[in-house]
Amino acid sequence: MNKGVQTIVIVLMLVSLLPITVQAEDLTFGQIQDELAKAQKELQDNKNAINNKKDQITQDNATIQSLKNDIEDMSQEVVTLQQEIVDANEEIGNKKEQTKDLITYYQMSQGENLYLDYVFGGESITDLVYRISIVEQISEYNEQMVNDLQDLIESNENRKVVLANKQDEYEEKMKNLEEEIQKLNSSIETMSGLSPSLEDQVKDKENLVKYYKEQGCKNRGDVIGRDCAVSSSNSTFRRPFQTGYVTSFTGIRWGSLHRGIDLGSPQGRNTPLYSIGNGIITNVYHDNNGALCLIIQYRTSDGKYYSALYAHLSRYAPGIYVGMPPKEVTTNTLVGYMGDTGYAFGVHLHLEVYPCRIYVDNECSSWNKYVSFASKMFNQGYKGSESVIDFPSRTYQTWYAR
Repeated sequence: MNKGVQTIVIVLMLVSLLPITVQAEDLTFGQIQDELAKAQKELQDNKNAINNKKDQITQDNATIQSLKNDIEDMSQEVVTLQQEIVDANEEIGNKKEQTKDLITYYQMSQGENLYLDYVFGGESITDLVYRISIVEQISEYNEQMVNDLQDLIESNENRKVVLANKQDEYEEKMKNLEEEIQKLNSSIETMSGLSPSLEDQVKDKENLVKYYKEQGCKNRGDVIGRDCAVSSSNSTFRRPFQTGYVTSFTGIRWGSLHRGIDLGSPQGRNTPLYSIGNGIITNVYHDNNGALCLIIQYRTSDGKYYSALYAHLSRYAPGIYVGMPPKEVTTNTLVGYMGDTGYAFGVHLHLEVYPCRIYVDNECSSWNKYVSFASKMFNQGYKGSESVIDFPSRTYQTWYAR
């Protein structure tokens, strides 16, 4: 056996020892079951993370209120200090005037009759000395009072500076806390915006596992879409309704990724919405803000899978309801009507389409993972719905056919 043949034999032997793996886009029924178990923990972790953020927001708001109360108290103290300064200055003026009069009286060389009348009005030498002493004591007392009042003014002025600096410090803390609250709210919106409740997410996974079993998936090694649960494929995706226009494209908006395209129609809230392809409705739910949503899973003719999220519906079509098990649909299946439920500005359809199966594929097995996957795809140049459906390139440019 020559060296070339020996090399080939060795390579074949090594290859035979390697484990057999399914293709990256393939997924076995066993993996689906494992993902369900893992999702239950991930969703609980996500719930805990959201609750922690909400608790932090509550604490921050309490701290802000405490700071506001402290600032109000300090402002009132500044008013009191200022009034004390005004009163002290007035009292200093009075004391100085009184002392001036007393000193004038005390200057015997000036021969003031009023002073002499007071001093020599005494009935004895003892009384005379006493009266002179009283004048001196009053003068000294007034001088001490003036000194004390000047110290009070200086102390109050210093205290006002301290309070002003502390107010600036507290206002800066409030600003930082408000920014932190804004970030926490944004994070919560990213984690939960347009998502089903955590309980519904687990329930949807359970329904999907049940659906796959009904579609012939029995063994852990069965590949979804090949060995069982073979769904109709799509060569292209269609628009979700007959006449409409784009109001906002997929992209960065208000500092975060707007994952979907927003679509409007002259019919407004009565616009019937259809599935963009042949697929399976896997999720029908209300998001945390009350938006009516549904998710449909699709497979293309080249074997790739996509998920489409329809959001802000005014109502569902007959036969489609919250919590329903997976249901097969075609491009002619009416799924609902356009609306503005949940966190929405005006009647429109928010449509997201991304190349993964939400709650099924590993990269989209939880809502957080799906959000991260969508961001990654966008950064790689994928434009969401616009990448797989023919929409006008300009906003408010009307189309007239699906």
